[in-house]
Parts: sequence; C-alpha cells; structure tokens
Amino acid sequence: MSMMINGARYAISSAFGAAVAMSAVSNANPAVATIPTPPLLNDILLLSSGWNLLDDAPVKAGAVTGTTAVLLGYDTTDLTRFPATEGIGAYRKVTSFVSLPKIHDIATAGGEQNYATRQYVDDPNGKQVQAPTFKAAQTRTFMMDYEPTRAHFALLIELDRKKEIVILRESLLNGDVIYYAGRVGFNKEPTRAMNEFMSNQLSFSLSSDSIRYAAP
Repeated sequence: MSMMINGARYAISSAFGAAVAMSAVSNANPAVATIPTPPLLNDILLLSSGWNLLDDAPVKAGAVTGTTAVLLGYDTTDLTRFPATEGIGAYRKVTSFVSLPKIHDIATAGGEQNYATRQYVDDPNGKQVQAPTFKAAQTRTFMMDYEPTRAHFALLIELDRKKEIVILRESLLNGDVIYYAGRVGFNKEPTRAMNEFMSNQLSFSLSSDSIRYAAP
C-alpha cells in the first residue's frame, strides 16, 4: 500500500544510558545478543559492533530472556557479511526523545549508486561495462519554524556542537516507525524573507541504514 508523509511526526534522542557490553551476537534471523544486563522489550538502542552493518545502527529490542535480547530487524545469517564471533560490541539505550515540531519541508540527498567502468581492448565494438561500487552518503534536510524558546532548539544547538551519533525517529500516520542513526547539523540562524515564516534548517547525515518497524 502506498504511503504519504502527511501526518508524520519526528523526534530526536536527547539522552542515552551508559554503554552496556554485548559478549556475543548470534548469526540468526533476527540476531540475538548475549548481554549481562539486557535491555527491556521495545527499548530503542544504538549499537556498536565489530560487524560494520550493525555499527552505529539503531535497533529495537525484541524478546528478552535471561541474558539475551533479540535485535529486531537484523538478519545476520550471511557469514560473509557477518563473520561468526565478530559482532560483539555494546549498546546504549535511548532514555528520552524530544519532539521536532512544525517541520514544513523535507529533502533527501545522496544514496545514488556509483559504478566502476571498464572497456576491453579486444572488443571491436568498444562497449563499456559497469560494476556497482559504493552508494553516496545520505542526508535528510528538514526546514522547521523558528521557535527558539522550545526544548528542541537548545538541544539541536548542542547536538550540532557535539557531532555525536544520535537517533532520529519518524512516526508515520499508519503506525509504522522508522529509526535513523546519524549526526546533526543545525543552523540556529533563521531564514528571513518578506511575507514568509522564519525557519531553521536541520540536516541529519546517516551513519547506517535506516530500519522500519511495522505498526503493532
């Protein structure tokens, strides 16, 4: 079913708990982490991992049993991409989010596929072939009303200064929720134009792939 962004709500993490070590992460679908102090069901976590695809990535905690927790949405069964025993790392739990109100324009940049191109001398037609290489870094840019007295404004200034990885939450009208991990760039100086509301620009550069969780 097609979806629209209309009605979406946004929030950004404002605090994390202390890092908690993961002594093992299984090759499974979904992955299961062994953790002396596991999170609670549905906690939102920021991972660090020896697996590049889980490093600096957001995840929702699934079933918690004893000292294990399911990392919902992550299939780590491919041993080429997720070498056995190398996924250990840590997690930090998001302890609070702050809403980002009155967003009126959203732009997406990056993600384009790049290619390596080759031409063979023994091909009389001079045909070129391509193989995919990397994808360009992705950024989400949000324009929001200038409201310097609200809680998000001071927080965004601080996140821009620190340049630390945080989590952005996108709640869609149908109940689905998408989480992004990345760094904040915030221009506290508002735009100015006659007969237009003053606005601030928030940019969010992704550190990993987003992850979507369907409405319960």
